Amino acid sequence: MINQMINQMIKEMISRIMQSSTGSRMPTESECLELMSEVGLAPAIANHSIAVKNIALEFAGILEEKGIEVDKSLVSAAALLHDIRKMDAFVCHGIEGGDFLRNKGFPAVADVVEKHCINNLDDPSLIPSTVEEKLLMYSDLRINAGRKVSLDERFDYIKQRYNPRNMNKFGECLTFARQIEWELFGEKKK
Repeated sequence: MINQMINQMIKEMISRIMQSSTGSRMPTESECLELMSEVGLAPAIANHSIAVKNIALEFAGILEEKGIEVDKSLVSAAALLHDIRKMDAFVCHGIEGGDFLRNKGFPAVADVVEKHCINNLDDPSLIPSTVEEKLLMYSDLRINAGRKVSLDERFDYIKQRYNPRNMNKFGECLTFARQIEWELFGEKKK
């Protein structure tokens, strides 16, 4: 009986520790990986998500050195889960990923995930506004084939791979990405 009470107290303490500054419980890295496995996320997408998490935390450290507060647990979870619905989305994998994560009990992560898609700039409700939202979108745009690349390299890849029909919108997306880079870092990142 005593052991059960102690175990329950420990679980409650861990749960409080795992809450982000938003007050919403954050999934642990293990839980994120379990969710990725649950949906059958392709290894290439899972590896991309891990690379995005790593660079996002690297960038978060740079921002913290500049005195900017960043919820690293939120950034980490959102980066790992940002493409959770990429393989089977009907409309937008960011929005559908947000719905999925909200249903799993992670609303703060869902809010960040649904705003990471650069092609949603026509919808004001999907434009990233918090540091964590901007950091996820930016970090996702800086990873290609598992390695850190410049925005120009990433957008060249997107242009070749997806052949955007609307080049004006494509240019607006690149401009927006550069604006986020400037807002976060005040300079072009290497």
